[in-house]
Parts: sequence; C-alpha cells; structure tokens
Amino acid sequence: MELMIGVIIVGVLAALAIPSFKSYVYRGRVSEAVTVLNEIKSRQESYRSKYGQYAAVSGTGNWTSAVYNPAVLPGADAVLWQTSANWEALGINPPGPVRFQYATVAGGPGGTPPAGSNLRNDDFWYAAQAVGDLNDDGVSFFLEVYSQSPRMYNSASATGGWE
Repeated sequence: MELMIGVIIVGVLAALAIPSFKSYVYRGRVSEAVTVLNEIKSRQESYRSKYGQYAAVSGTGNWTSAVYNPAVLPGADAVLWQTSANWEALGINPPGPVRFQYATVAGGPGGTPPAGSNLRNDDFWYAAQAVGDLNDDGVSFFLEVYSQSPRMYNSASATGGWE
C-alpha cells in the first residue's frame, strides 16, 4: 500500500513538472530568436544611417518570396548558419547553430511591405522574421519585428501559448 501511494505521489509530481519544464525549454529556444531579431533591428538602423536605406537581405515584398537562412527549417536540433554576402553586409552572424530560420525584407517609398505588417510605404521600411518549430510537431512559431514599431510580434500571442 505504501509503495502504491509513493508511485501515485511521484506520478502527480511528474504530471506537474513536465509541462513546466517544456515551457522553460521553449522559452530558452525562443530567446535565441529574440536576440537575433534585436540584433537585426539594431544593424538595420546602422545600415540605414550609413547607406540611406535598409538592407534587403532576403528580398523585397512578402515573406513567400523571401530567402530564409538557414535554408532548412530547424526542428528539435539546431542547424548551422549559412553565411552570405547580404547577411555579412548587415553584420549578422550568429556564433553557433540556430533553431530558427531568419529573413529580413526591405523596401523604399512606394514599395509593398509584407501583408499584415501595417508598415507604411511612404518611407523606407524593413521587416524581419524568425520561424521555428519549437517542439518538432510540424507547427511553425513566428516572431517578427518592423522598422516602424518598437514591439516584437509572435504567432502564438492570441492563443496564450508557444504555438
């Protein structure tokens, strides 16, 4: 009887601890994307002060035509960053493998910003996006930053979770 009570107590503790641990792991994985997106935001402003426009590292316009780095969406395992001349011009080079794909599109006055970004096209603009699959379930998690907003947006904000 005592052994059964002990097993039940351990089961209840495990049921409470596992979701909390998963949330901690996901938050740790998302911190990479937050750091890189904040670096992109800072580097884009430096680039504009030097060249008078934002760097269109991944293209112009919408996300469907953007070139993401790395080319393959990382799952549970991180993948190596693939450096390119465009990313080097912006000064972005993560120190190790990454768990998200990154893209940053930019345009000038009259250009068409990504749909849903609420960016005005009467001035220079950029949008940066991080896409990852936090728990390898095939559902992507997005984080985005925009030149005309101090906020960072995520795809799960309406659901109150990570995905």
